[in-house]
Amino acid sequence: MRAILWLATLPLLAACSEQRSSPETTTAPAVPATAPAAAIPVDADNVVRVQDLPLNQLPAGVPRQPGRVLELKQWTDQNGLNLLVLTRTPVRDDPPQPDGPEEAQSVDMYARQYVQRAGQRQWQELWHLQDGVAGCPFDLGLGPVPGATSVTDLDADGLTETTLLYSLTCTSDVSPATLKLILHEGKAKYALRGYTVVQYDSIPASERRPANACCLDTISAARLEEHYELFGGRYENEKDFRKAPPAFLRFARQEWQRWSVRGNTLEEL
Repeated sequence: MRAILWLATLPLLAACSEQRSSPETTTAPAVPATAPAAAIPVDADNVVRVQDLPLNQLPAGVPRQPGRVLELKQWTDQNGLNLLVLTRTPVRDDPPQPDGPEEAQSVDMYARQYVQRAGQRQWQELWHLQDGVAGCPFDLGLGPVPGATSVTDLDADGLTETTLLYSLTCTSDVSPATLKLILHEGKAKYALRGYTVVQYDSIPASERRPANACCLDTISAARLEEHYELFGGRYENEKDFRKAPPAFLRFARQEWQRWSVRGNTLEEL
């Protein structure tokens, strides 16, 4: 339980930072923007067709992000040509602090979505995200859940939604990782924030996934202290979605249930 409490108090950042160049990213010719189609090509689940670009070929004119590129995706909607860039910095050793651990490390992750509107060559930023784990003296992890990033048009308005799921961890045992689902439609942001499901005995983690993942903030602190397993697979609340189209929350719930087990599979940093 000590590690869970440590995890819950991590300073997880959510602010914009200054752009810095990345030596691991090269520049490729810009892809011409095309006029938006009458309807976005989507499948039966309103998932948009997305092209994964080579990670070392950032289109010309796109600001460089700090760190190594983890995901580089491109698609078209009625705004024009969209680009998602997700990067992570190298792990860095923190300077010693008088009241802190003797050894600690930090790492940051950045996500940006840009749009190149029809007839324009300039990329405009739609939204940005920065998050990280700071001052961690234990095992450190940060990154997107593999395969979970999605682009949809759930409300069929011609403007796409981008959904990221990523994990953060600083633990010394099998405590759950922090899991975040962030859904953007343009500048509008909706989020679920909670924890992954943990495998800690012979019972498969998938069987420990709660049928209803909401809501941790309705469970008393005393009960959570006594039954720490209640953290696994649950998120705090659904308040961010109160003013969202109903399809957004249905999709977010579905994606949380789908990926809350796999969110534990973080690469070593």
